[in-house]
Formats: sequence, C-alpha cells, structure tokens
Amino acid sequence: MKKLTVQPNEIAINRQDKTIKKIYTAGTYWIFPWATVEVFDINLPIEESLHGLFQNNQQLQSMVDYVEAAHNEAILVFVNKQFKTAYQNSNAMFWKETTQLKWEKHTLSSTEIVKNLQPQQLECLRQIGAIRNFCVPAFFEGLLFVNEQFIDVLKPGDYAFYKNETAIHVVIREIRTQTMEILGQEILTKDKAQLRINCMLHYQLTNFRKAYESNRDFEKNLYQTIQLGLREFIGGLSFDELMADKNSVSSFLIDQYRTSFQAIGIDIKEAGIKDIILPGDIREIMNKVLIAEKNAQANSIMRREETASTRSLLNTAKLMEENELLWKLKEMEYIEKVAEKVNSISISGGGNVLNELKTLFIKP
Repeated sequence: MKKLTVQPNEIAINRQDKTIKKIYTAGTYWIFPWATVEVFDINLPIEESLHGLFQNNQQLQSMVDYVEAAHNEAILVFVNKQFKTAYQNSNAMFWKETTQLKWEKHTLSSTEIVKNLQPQQLECLRQIGAIRNFCVPAFFEGLLFVNEQFIDVLKPGDYAFYKNETAIHVVIREIRTQTMEILGQEILTKDKAQLRINCMLHYQLTNFRKAYESNRDFEKNLYQTIQLGLREFIGGLSFDELMADKNSVSSFLIDQYRTSFQAIGIDIKEAGIKDIILPGDIREIMNKVLIAEKNAQANSIMRREETASTRSLLNTAKLMEENELLWKLKEMEYIEKVAEKVNSISISGGGNVLNELKTLFIKP
C-alpha cells in the first residue's frame, strides 16, 4: 500500500481510462501501489478535456459548476482577485468548494457604450479581444454610428464597446479653428491677365453633426465652393483693380458664403489672398513700371529742390541789393573762403594794390 495525502484545497480522483473508481476529499488514505490517482487544485478551472468525464459521474457532477458560454458571451476567471484566464464562445467548469477562484459571465451582444464595468474587468475583456475602443482627443468631437445609423455626439474621452457582429464606427473631427489653403489657382482677370493665386481660409466647426449630415466630405465641399467663388470674383476684375484692392477678395468670400455655411454648422472666420504670382512677362512689365514711377518721383523731387534753391538765391540777392552792409558781409565771407585755399600771396605794383584791398573793407 502507498499513502495518499489530499490537502484541504485538493480533490483526488482514482480513475481507469474513462471510468472513475473513487473520489478522495481532504484527508489521508492508503491505496494500492498500482492505482492511478489524479490530484486537482480546487482553485483552478477544470480542463475542458475532462468535462465529459465529470458530467457522466453523478458525484462529481454535484461537486462542480458547469458554465456555458454561448455566442457573444465571455467568462472571466480570477484567482486571488487576479485575472487568470477567460473563456469566450466555449464552456467552463469550476469546483464548488473553491475558496480563491471567482468567475463572472459577460454578455457581449450590447451595442451601447460600456459603462457598468470596473477598470479591471474592462482590461480583462480588452486582453481577450472582447472590447473595441474609440478615443476622441481633446478639442475634437466624434459622431457615433451603429449599423450606419447615427446614435450620438461623443465628447473628448475614451469609449469602449463590446466586440460583436454589429458595425460600430466613430467619425472624428477637430472643432478648433482650422486653416485651409487653396493653392495654385490659375485665374484669368477681366483683361486676360493670367495669374496664379494662393488663398487661405480660416474656419471652425460649430455643429459637426449638421456639417457631416449635409455632406460627408464637407471639407471638400468648402474647398470647392471657395475655389469657385475666388475664380468668379477675380474673373470680374481687371489686373489693376485687383492689385489696387486685394482685400476686396476677402470681403466678397466672407459676405457671399458665411451665412450659407453657418446654416450647416461651419463658421468662416477669415478668407483672403495669400500670394499673387505673376507670369514672367507681366512681372517684367511691372518691374519696368515700378522703375519708371520711382524715376519720375526722383526727378520730381530733384526739380522741387532746385526750385527751392533758386528761390532762396533770389531772396538773398534781393536782400543784398537793398542792404549794402549785407553785400559787404557777403564779400568778406567769400574772401575768407578764398583765403582758406591760399598758402601765400605775392604782391607787386607798389602801394596801389594795398589801397585797393583796403577799399574793400572801408565803408564809403
């Protein structure tokens, strides 16, 4: 004989092939040496291969819980409050006398947002692929669709749904002010000047649901509408008119389209021309015009200064004509300037030269 000790958390089974001979609960037993005994930990699930054997024995059947996980159901198993394993679309069997093992069944057929689960339960279902997650970032909104039917507007946050056959998807868009660039538009003005225009648009979603229901590609619709409006307005202006008042483009676009887009939940905050790119020949002509304008301005300034200088000389001459002392002072000023340039003076001719110089400084 050999000694068999069964611990309080164990159950031993003596079986031969598919026949159960005896069941041993906690205690000490003497058995034949050739007896085949299998010991089970009652705090662990029973292997699926033994389910049929246990169900065919009335005594074992009364000692276990047989849990069926039907379609779209999952069984979570916890040992000492720690996640152990899970069963999805399969059956499980547990000992009734277990002290550490807990299990719970979850139905996965719901299409609503999962709200009634603890974080641990949610994480366990996520690990076995029974959860699908959608994240709506900050400053974004999401539109929830179930089987292509609109259900709700989702604010920023994480949303969990059971994974089943139901089609669930979330459309996400930013609700902050955004920038749209309409680049490289080849447009003919009224006087047939071909220009390349880059336009910039600032807009904000005020009602995402309305915008999406009006047009799934509402950004594309906005782009094309502004593009056509740009062509319409610039096509009605001459090149000079456009260059003289580029801000009129912004006023036209906002006045023309703001109200219609506000009705579908889009607020156009600002629109205008970013760049005007001229073809090579027009750019060359514009450069010549600019040079000519600047030359004309320079000539005008030079003539104005010359006129002012001549007028000043005329006024000075009139004063000197009326005031002989002022004339003498002016002569002395010029003689001083001449003297600054002379290093030496040689005088010839006797005293007559000196007398003549004196007369310059003697009041008559």
